[in-house]
Amino acid sequence: MACDDRDTPELPATCCCGDNGGIARADPIPHFSAMYSRLPSTYELLEALAAVPAPAPVPASASAVGATPWPQRAGRAFWLGFVVTLVATLIAAAGLVVWRLVLKHPLAPWSIRLTEALLVLSAACYAASGLMRLPGVLAILRNPLRWQAVQMDLDSAIENALLRRLGRIHPLQLQARQRRVALQLRLWEGMARTVGLLLALAPAALVLVSGLHPLPHQAQMKGSLLWLYAVMVVVGAAFYLYVHVQCSRPLRRLSHVLAEAAEINARLGAKRAGPAPSTEPAPAQ
Repeated sequence: MACDDRDTPELPATCCCGDNGGIARADPIPHFSAMYSRLPSTYELLEALAAVPAPAPVPASASAVGATPWPQRAGRAFWLGFVVTLVATLIAAAGLVVWRLVLKHPLAPWSIRLTEALLVLSAACYAASGLMRLPGVLAILRNPLRWQAVQMDLDSAIENALLRRLGRIHPLQLQARQRRVALQLRLWEGMARTVGLLLALAPAALVLVSGLHPLPHQAQMKGSLLWLYAVMVVVGAAFYLYVHVQCSRPLRRLSHVLAEAAEINARLGAKRAGPAPSTEPAPAQ
């Protein structure tokens, strides 16, 4: 049965044949075959931003760190040694505490000497790791603008590579993903602020409650409350800093790159499409 547009003059886009017979399409969806591609997942985009480009964007002579590879390897080795010896020291100290306070056995002199040796070794590894990084830190302090420029060039190279990868994605897709990333960013930042504030205010709330309702042995608890307050403030600040560095900063950077890619693709699409035809009637002669 053939389609007849004269039967439905009010719906010029109506077709009565095929699987969609009788369904009017007054506003057909445009097809962007030349500009459409699969948008990678958010994890892939974050991994692309975290990856270091293979070709260095700046020559080695312009590096702000100014350290040869062997001090860097030595610094990493010393830092790994510090972590290992510190964990061993904590385990040995916990064993001594359990052996003396829980099991009620006397401590052997060699166990105390071993714990002290592990502690000294961890401190030595930490100091050596700092000394290996000292030339780079001094170079940064001598010329901080140069180091900042190198970091900006590295970030720009990574972001430009991701922008080229997103060059065939439709702007509406990029804008939708950018809004979702911005929502996750607000959720992470709000959670970090809330948890940090609760950790910082919990000891203050305990002090307020002890002032309203005196606690048993309150005079002996002042020092413990001060220590608790200091520990909670440090833990809250460390948690907020960790969330900011590990979650908020990558999401904020990804949101910025997605917004730039959407803007660039929209302008390129408009440039390919050319000027829109004028719908104004021609002036009467």
